[in-house]
Amino acid sequence: MGEKNVCGVVVLVMAYGLAITTLSRAQIPSTAQVPSICNGYQPLLFPCQPYLIGSLDHPTPNCCDGARVAFQGANNGEAIKKLCSCLVSVAPYLNFRHDKLVSLPPACNIHLSFSMDHCING
Repeated sequence: MGEKNVCGVVVLVMAYGLAITTLSRAQIPSTAQVPSICNGYQPLLFPCQPYLIGSLDHPTPNCCDGARVAFQGANNGEAIKKLCSCLVSVAPYLNFRHDKLVSLPPACNIHLSFSMDHCING
């Protein structure tokens, strides 16, 4: 009877460990989740993630620096379209909130030549 209890506890502990490991890995975004259209936007995407998912009320200086570089590169119609496509496609995978994406440029004191609301919400 004691061996059955020990085996049951071992199986339960193993199942619990597997569940915890799976949940932890699922919560951490990987670079594999970032589509190739987002190449070059990593300085915006990853440093800004705590702000864009809502963990922080204000973006960090590192986030604003990366955002500034990414937005400066969006200086013509094709580049703006690429940036917008990247943000729209990656937002669900990295759990970005649309309202935070729209508020990022003003929060970093970045003036855009295009509407971020239109970029994100179509």
